[in-house]
Amino acid sequence: MTTTTATPPDARRAAAKLLDDAVALARELDRDDVATSLARDGARLLDPGARVLVVGDYKQGKSSLVDALVGADVCPVHADVATALPTVVRHGEEPSAVLVGPHGRVDVTPSRLAGAVTGRDDEPGWGHAEVALDAPLLADGITLVDTPGAGGPGGTPATRVLTELPAADAVLLLSDASRELAAGEVELLRAAVAHVPTVLVALTRTDLHPAWREVRDLDTALLAERGLAVEVVGVSAELARHARGRWGTPVGDELAVASGIPALRELLRRRIAEPAGTRTGRAVGEHVAGVLASVRAAPAAELAALEAPARVRELDEALRAATERAAATKDRSARWQQTLADGVADLSSDIEWDLRDRVRQVVRTAEETLETVDPSRVWDQFEPWLAEEVGRAAATTYLWAGERTWWLAERVAAHFAEPAADGAPPGTAPVPAGRFSAELSVLPAVPPPDLDRLRVGQALVVGLRGSYSGVVMVGLVSTLSGLALINPFSVGAGVLLGGRTVREERRRALRRRQLDARRVVRQYAEEVQFVLGKHTKDMLREVQRTLRDHFTGRAEEVTMGAAAAVKAATAARDLDADVRRRRTAAVRARLERIDGLLARCGASS
Repeated sequence: MTTTTATPPDARRAAAKLLDDAVALARELDRDDVATSLARDGARLLDPGARVLVVGDYKQGKSSLVDALVGADVCPVHADVATALPTVVRHGEEPSAVLVGPHGRVDVTPSRLAGAVTGRDDEPGWGHAEVALDAPLLADGITLVDTPGAGGPGGTPATRVLTELPAADAVLLLSDASRELAAGEVELLRAAVAHVPTVLVALTRTDLHPAWREVRDLDTALLAERGLAVEVVGVSAELARHARGRWGTPVGDELAVASGIPALRELLRRRIAEPAGTRTGRAVGEHVAGVLASVRAAPAAELAALEAPARVRELDEALRAATERAAATKDRSARWQQTLADGVADLSSDIEWDLRDRVRQVVRTAEETLETVDPSRVWDQFEPWLAEEVGRAAATTYLWAGERTWWLAERVAAHFAEPAADGAPPGTAPVPAGRFSAELSVLPAVPPPDLDRLRVGQALVVGLRGSYSGVVMVGLVSTLSGLALINPFSVGAGVLLGGRTVREERRRALRRRQLDARRVVRQYAEEVQFVLGKHTKDMLREVQRTLRDHFTGRAEEVTMGAAAAVKAATAARDLDADVRRRRTAAVRARLERIDGLLARCGASS
């Protein structure tokens, strides 16, 4: 059996220990504001794990693969029922299962979890399920997300996958080993590669298809032709399940290797867990170093005053100048807040325009289609297509908006690139720009149009009404020739005019249905734009508040650090020799602790 590497969990544990030590030191220095900031931002940086989306068409074995990767039965697997609810599988010391919905989180039993995930639960409306498990792969920093079936970016499940891409660190697409990748799968891979750093393809059920290696080579060549650098591997969850029952035996080891699951685990660790652990350690190290640099100013100034009392006046002047620079950093808030306000206003306008443009293209295509078909015959297929296309347009807009949000955060952070009072760049702190997530559940339903067709009874009445004038006119003319009012000629004329009237009425009814269907499409598009417009504005305001509070806090930390340095240096001037000697030893010990933490920060980055 393949052994696991300890790099990802060790990196996370080292980062967490560094953060805890920094928080404790800040509290000892009476900088509770810094300790709170470190704990808050550090908790965000120490994410539970790298998020891996397991995607693919229906019945491709996604749930079985997740079970095989974690070595336990956590995702419901059924021969006839597909996964209907996303299931997040993450590390936890104690096993647990939770359903998350509009009303909060509810702990559930495995049986109820299976019912909700497969859509057999009598209580719909759950957003997703969460399962915690103590498994080696999960402990290494991997979080697996078992998603519902997705055949391509045009379908509703695939649209849900698109909305999850901004929060994903990797995508693992499953495809049957009996065939090459389908067009929808290739398009889904193209969308994933554009937004996710790591994308892999796993060919499933290799135990049933001996020629899976040829399919793998064909898929690799196909993806290379499309310009997609995606690695393709073969796995068999069924062999892994049999191997689990024989762990520790030669047969179990042989089955495990043949299943390809250990190799896939190692690939996930190497390509996802280890880089994520390294990024976490680097981010935490840079964050702690940036904050501690401002905290170090006070004991450094005090030590300088204690060791060289004759230079106190010169030191005071330098510290006052540093205080003025720190105040100027806070005064620059007018500039970065203006940049933030302008950026949010521009982004709001651009998001609204992008969404309107994408929805307008869908509406244009829908109206062109409705001009050539009878809505009453195709509405059952047209309605889900319309909802899917609008959902895809919304998801694409949200992806683009998320990228623009990070770009705006970087522009605001550029105002903090100037050196602070202590020479440290305050922009080293993490920038919590947030993320846009398209909530497709807020989209309204497509309203039903008036699709009534001309019934047989209605057509008969219309035909009789139209034939009356023909019978009367031709009958009156034929009476001049001695024929009766009702004769073959008048009856024939009535039939012709009646048929023409029925055909014209059918055309008018078709036109009314087409116009009403187009009205419904436009009404639906306006409702979607209204709902999503409110949603995007709310998210933008949240991003704006997050960035504003973050950078305001950074400016205040710099200012308070410089003020504390001035106060400490001034107080050191009035100490007698004995107190000065004891105080010097204590301050030097504090500086050594701070420098030790800064050295650890440099090692982690």
